[in-house]
Amino acid sequence: MRGIIRIYNLQTEKTLLITSENLSQDIQKIRFDLDLGNFSNRELQNEYEEQGLEIYTIEALLIAEKKENLNSLLRQGKEKLEELDVPFYEH
Repeated sequence: MRGIIRIYNLQTEKTLLITSENLSQDIQKIRFDLDLGNFSNRELQNEYEEQGLEIYTIEALLIAEKKENLNSLLRQGKEKLEELDVPFYEH
């Protein structure tokens, strides 16, 4: 399944949204990269190392239809969360 992954810090309420062509595989890869200290977003990686796995959720936020544009879906998801004043990790 394709869609948008949300990495959410339960303590700071910060969010990172990522497009994915394979949700289950990419969720596992994100967790693996975070555990090894190799995640591309350094701010999130540093917080993860300081605070630990327990305060994070990594989940499929939105599921895309086959022909749906993932970047458009990402924008829509971000706009909805911005309306709720959700803080974001910078890319």
